[in-house]
Amino acid sequence: MPMSALAEQLVEYATPGLTAAGDLAAVRSGLARLHRLGTGAARRRLTLRRCGRLTAVVGELAALTTSAA
Repeated sequence: MPMSALAEQLVEYATPGLTAAGDLAAVRSGLARLHRLGTGAARRRLTLRRCGRLTAVVGELAALTTSAA
């Protein structure tokens, strides 16, 4: 079973508690972002395949951690 399906099952199970805590929208938004962008590890592997240099991965991470985003 794909991880996205497992995550959706978990959200469905936890929906009453998430709703009561006011967190359901944030959780759904976070999962949608993860589905759209992929995991950080997947993005780093893509950078490594694209550039062929570990220094490109390190540079990308440095840019992400020092940006205002």
